[in-house]
Amino acid sequence: MPGISRLIEYPDPIDPASRCGAVLDRFLDHPEWDLMAVVEAGRPRGVVARGAVGAQDAERRVGEVMTAPLTIGPDAGVDEACALLLAHAEPAAGLVVVEGARYLGVVPARALLRLKADGGLAAEDNRRFAELVGRELHAPLSGVLAMAELLQRQPLSVDSQAFVRTIIETCQSMAQTLDGALELSLADTGELALDPQPALLRTVMDEIQSRWQHRTTQQRVTLAVAYDGEPELTAEIDAGRLEQVFDGLIGAALSLARRGAIEASLQAQRIGGELRLTGRVRDTGGGLSAARLSQAFEGQGVAGASHGGLGLALCRRIVERMGGELRAEDNVGAGATIVFEFPAAEAITEMEQADRDTVAVKRAAHVLVVDDNATNRMVAEALCEMFDCTSECVEDGLEALEAARTGRFDLILMDIRMPRMDGVEATRAIRALPGPAGVVPIIALTANADPEDAKSYVACGMHSVVEKPIKPERLLQAMNAALPDVAGRAAAA
Repeated sequence: MPGISRLIEYPDPIDPASRCGAVLDRFLDHPEWDLMAVVEAGRPRGVVARGAVGAQDAERRVGEVMTAPLTIGPDAGVDEACALLLAHAEPAAGLVVVEGARYLGVVPARALLRLKADGGLAAEDNRRFAELVGRELHAPLSGVLAMAELLQRQPLSVDSQAFVRTIIETCQSMAQTLDGALELSLADTGELALDPQPALLRTVMDEIQSRWQHRTTQQRVTLAVAYDGEPELTAEIDAGRLEQVFDGLIGAALSLARRGAIEASLQAQRIGGELRLTGRVRDTGGGLSAARLSQAFEGQGVAGASHGGLGLALCRRIVERMGGELRAEDNVGAGATIVFEFPAAEAITEMEQADRDTVAVKRAAHVLVVDDNATNRMVAEALCEMFDCTSECVEDGLEALEAARTGRFDLILMDIRMPRMDGVEATRAIRALPGPAGVVPIIALTANADPEDAKSYVACGMHSVVEKPIKPERLLQAMNAALPDVAGRAAAA
């Protein structure tokens, strides 16, 4: 395994007393940089990662926003560097290289992830490393996000609501960075999955408008989102992936925008018996340029700070996986426009309108919550109470099996990864119980909810899968879908 010396970058260090506005300008001038070291008297005092400062922080001192540095020697190996990143309690954008305790340079985490087999980590090692990072960090991050979303529902002052909203947005951004690292490694090994489903195109753009409006308003940047096509046109696409592309491109433009407007649009045309979808994200403030973007799409530079240096390269991989292409064009005047096109089949479907006004389950239920994480149990209990259900909690699959034997529960919310007996083993054991106890509906609660995992959970006897962090409306929908089965069995008995 090679050392890290070939990965060292040498950005000039920053003084702790410098203004954040100067730091933001340096990131704008050097899209290839992921982080810069804060150095005093030749010794590292902290680091500032791309995306850690925005236009709103321009007058703050760097010492107020920097984080503690993770230091390593220039002769260290890649395994040692990866282990240092993994052992750190918080996500880190990279390492600071020191020689004799004095600053030498930096090694971005992205460079470690993307090291290839001819010079270090093979694609499979790359993927495993990203999976390990995601698994270790997603659980506590999901707990913080879930608790913050519950707190947001409480009566709070305007300032407190703003603080909670910032926590939620930060957690979501961190989760996107982790997911982006894993998905980019999957793209490099040809494993990036698509799940085409009928999707109403104007609804996709409405979701994007809703998701980004608050943040752009905060940064005093105008956001215009448009759909150009038949109002009820439905396409067979992976809507989540399409939104992911728009999120990455809008995030890139917004992270560098200090003025002006961002325009996002989707055009749908019928050409040769199929749909041709064209997406555009146009920056008028001058933050983006075609040259910088072309580097970023190749993974050589980072124009989009909001996704930790991974977003734009992943956007390109997704568009190519959908059979399309992505390019950047300089605007006349200032800024750039990112254009992507891909084909899609038109979907003929009946659009069902979900009942979003429901705030309780269709019938009273006593729920067993199974999770080894105390925060997750607290969140699930709070949601059950919100839905007018009673609940009890246990901490692993063995305890769940014993509780299920009593037949007291109408529904079980089951975590997957637990000590002693995991959720899959517990479900199989419960299904082997005689009588009503063996057929109680079980809903999986897990961060591992990709289509293949979900199929395996249903195959072992679970009714459905709800992804963590838990969205109340999604859990309510799953509970309502499962509970009529209980009512039917009771009537049959």
